[in-house]
Amino acid sequence: MISQDVVLVRYGEIALKDSWTRQSWERILKSNIAFCLNKAGVDHRISGSEGRIFVHTPDVRAVGIASQVFGVVSASSALTVPSNLEDISRAAVEVAAKTMETAMQTGAAIQTFAIRPRRVGVPFSSVEIGQKVGEAVRLAAGWSVNLRNPQMEIFVEARREGTYIFTEVTPGLGGLPIGSQGRMLAMISGGIDSPVAAWMMMKRGCPVSLLHFDSRPYADSIDQSKRCAEVLAEWTCGRKINFITVPIKSGIEKIQMHYPRATCILCRRLMYRIAAQVMEKEGALGVVTGYSLGQVASQTAENILAEQAAIGVPVYHPLIAMDKSEIIDLARKIGTYEVTMETKSCTAVPNKPMTRAKKEEMLQAEEYLDLVSMARALASEMTVTRIGYELDSIVRIDQ
Repeated sequence: MISQDVVLVRYGEIALKDSWTRQSWERILKSNIAFCLNKAGVDHRISGSEGRIFVHTPDVRAVGIASQVFGVVSASSALTVPSNLEDISRAAVEVAAKTMETAMQTGAAIQTFAIRPRRVGVPFSSVEIGQKVGEAVRLAAGWSVNLRNPQMEIFVEARREGTYIFTEVTPGLGGLPIGSQGRMLAMISGGIDSPVAAWMMMKRGCPVSLLHFDSRPYADSIDQSKRCAEVLAEWTCGRKINFITVPIKSGIEKIQMHYPRATCILCRRLMYRIAAQVMEKEGALGVVTGYSLGQVASQTAENILAEQAAIGVPVYHPLIAMDKSEIIDLARKIGTYEVTMETKSCTAVPNKPMTRAKKEEMLQAEEYLDLVSMARALASEMTVTRIGYELDSIVRIDQ
């Protein structure tokens, strides 16, 4: 580990946008990073220049915190030196010496190295950096150069305002800064999949509201769903989550009475109709589900078509092509897996549920049951709980 005075934060897709969008999203990303650092008590100053965000701080926690913010591709703890080859070479030799000392303490030995240069707006080339700095390190450390598979890499990023030297690149989450896209309404059941789906949309820049359907006594997962909301709120960079509950017991009972085998499909149609009502109140632009194609009987292509036909709102399925093992791995990373393991299955599911429902039949059934009016009535019983932290209005950012 080198003596850090700055963290270099790299982003991906933002750099591909037009000037206005890029500047807007950079500001959002800086604010999001600042909130997370403030929340952790990290004293810092943030600036930006030519495709990079710089977090000026000696606090070693900053690189790990920044890498867990949506929109960050990678981050590195770096040492800043003036942008001339003499100072860069001297600093690289010091970094090599510290690395060698650390390696010896652990019983390891370094014999090969490589300089990884990058330059923006300086009067010398990347080749010159590699040659001059590499020769200085080779003579001082006695290591051999190996550009293909070195034991040690020293990264040199030379810019007009200064040169940054680092040895490690911490992978980030990628995606887009949360707040750069419109709000989504994610349906959350208390199971493994739905909070992961909500998180995936957050990763694409969308703040989320969470909608839970209280179907007690058929399923009782309101506590798990609320705890998942609390976990997801840790990823929002200061945007509180609206946790919304709507009771649907009466709707399930009416569906079961008239169309028992189609209970799941018609119940989902009722949920989408309710979600459309809640979307309007929340100012959301779409509904999000935890569907994975073919994972359970209700998630066949035929059933998805039958339950979503003519709903009239965009429905997003970010997990649609993911395997269950992939979803579980992501749930563990997010922190929701242990919570959702306690959730029981819904007892309203018929013994032989439909797997190839006909769209026309479901539309007729919906009209007969008047699910639209039912949804409007049930949506009026919604309750809202605010979960999470408020965005700090004071963040130190050098534009």
